[in-house]
Amino acid sequence: MKSSCFSSTRSIAQITWPTKQISTRLCDKCDHSVHLDAQLLDFHDVLARSRSGYNPTASERLTYLAKLEETRCEIDRHEKELRRLREVTQKLEEQQRLLQAFEGGIKRMISPIQSLPLEILGVIFQYVCCGKDATDIANNYNFRPYETKRRLPTFDVSSVCIRWHRLVTSMPILWTSFGNDGFNSKSQSLVLTFLERSRSNLVDFRLSNNTVQRGFPPSPLVSHCNRWRHVSIAGTFLFVSKAFLEPLVNCGETPSNMMSLDLECDSSHSFEIPIVFPSLESLVLRGFILGFETPQYTVTTLSLSKVTCNDALSILVHLPNVESLKVEDIRQDDIEDDPPVPLVLNKMQTLTLLYPVWNDFLTSIKCPHLASLCLCNSRDFRRFESRATLSLLDQSDCAPTYLSLQNMSIHREELLRLLRLVPSLTHLDVEEPITFFYIADTVGCMLDLLAAPRHLGLQERNEISDSSGDEDLGGDASHSDTDEDSESDPGQEGEDGSDEDDLQELLLPQLVELNLSLKPRNELLLDVVRSRRPMLTNSLGHSTDRTWLRTLRMRYPNPFVRTQLVPEQFEALQKSLKPFKEEGLDVEIKIPVLDV
Repeated sequence: MKSSCFSSTRSIAQITWPTKQISTRLCDKCDHSVHLDAQLLDFHDVLARSRSGYNPTASERLTYLAKLEETRCEIDRHEKELRRLREVTQKLEEQQRLLQAFEGGIKRMISPIQSLPLEILGVIFQYVCCGKDATDIANNYNFRPYETKRRLPTFDVSSVCIRWHRLVTSMPILWTSFGNDGFNSKSQSLVLTFLERSRSNLVDFRLSNNTVQRGFPPSPLVSHCNRWRHVSIAGTFLFVSKAFLEPLVNCGETPSNMMSLDLECDSSHSFEIPIVFPSLESLVLRGFILGFETPQYTVTTLSLSKVTCNDALSILVHLPNVESLKVEDIRQDDIEDDPPVPLVLNKMQTLTLLYPVWNDFLTSIKCPHLASLCLCNSRDFRRFESRATLSLLDQSDCAPTYLSLQNMSIHREELLRLLRLVPSLTHLDVEEPITFFYIADTVGCMLDLLAAPRHLGLQERNEISDSSGDEDLGGDASHSDTDEDSESDPGQEGEDGSDEDDLQELLLPQLVELNLSLKPRNELLLDVVRSRRPMLTNSLGHSTDRTWLRTLRMRYPNPFVRTQLVPEQFEALQKSLKPFKEEGLDVEIKIPVLDV
């Protein structure tokens, strides 16, 4: 404990010396005070002599020793008062906590929630204790040791008061959702508690385990597999297989009510499973391959990651009715075989590709009824591999209506080829790459291509005309320099209607909704809006029947807020878009709040 308010290593010259007497009153009822008459201390004399290196005489040394003793006594007196005040402060704080607890008890007693009927409380508790919030424990067990432990909401709610505890324990539905990591006696006791109190209700659970050991006993959940509904298991291959999958195969029962299954493994492993899941709709496999022996016709949603190309195809073969597929980090096979026969996914409507995805996988599937495509780069500084993705769209001969590009770095030529393969697109969602060091300006090229053909070079315009044909473009395939000059104002209609032919040549002619996440690019954005918004009526007074842009949503990403003059550009864009909003364009622009 320091004996002075100033550090002993602090120079005396760094202290601002008071010019008047210091008096601290410690008690209002009595005259108990601590006085320090700073003027009586010859501070400036001591300071001057200390700086000059003055060596006092023998008599002066005795005088200074006496002053030093007096000063030490004053310091001790102040320290004694400080200790007493600290003790008083601790006692007062403890009494204050008692009063606050008493105050909280009164507030809880007269709280309006206490007057709610038990039936309404039960509905509220069911919302809190059941579903994703109760089981949402991270499956990435590699990071579990660094995460903070938390209690399950069912236990939190039941520990508030006796009334709530009785209500929670009397409602089996509140014990149907739980999550836990680890595979020790305490975790198994928790599982048994929830199984017992949930009675015959279906259960949702998330379990993960990162311990490395050779043997795992079967989980008590296996004997209740007919009650499984939403299941998520993560851990080592031995944990997943020995504690759950092998006992499930050997028990002779089928999880007939299981609707979703999420399995995650530390590395790529395969497990042959002869079971048919009659109610399974959603399947998520991360580094885990389930070798189905029979088709699973009920699965409509599939997510695959950290598996090889052939393993992914082997899973898809047994899931013929998949409508939504998400793949991430599909790797090259260890042994290169002959290219597989293309797998036709007739029910596939939504495809999400989180790169890197091995090219052989994309060239091995066809999705003739694909309606939604999402391309996302899950790693920085990786460039978009266009050949396989464009081949997928070309071979599938599909007509998607939704396209999303997230954190993608695509060159202009590849982007042009991509847009030409999706002329039926009605909704486009583009997100600027989050890093400043991306290879290609994807969003800038996208806006430039969408604005109008006048932004393309003559050779690129001819390529569009030659590849798309007169019927797709809606006009003559050859264009002269005179025609190009006539496009100087694509938002204004001419009397002879020649501008209508130019507008028909726009890429994505059926686009009605555009969602953007980008740094401020007002001029390019306004070019897009002008070229895709009509006047209210044409020259003959009739309203146009063409498909025009109807919705524009835009937001500024956070990394750009601190480096750009976003507020000024935001206001300028709002002002420029006002006439289009008056004509019916639905505009929504979000800007992050600047840090103060």
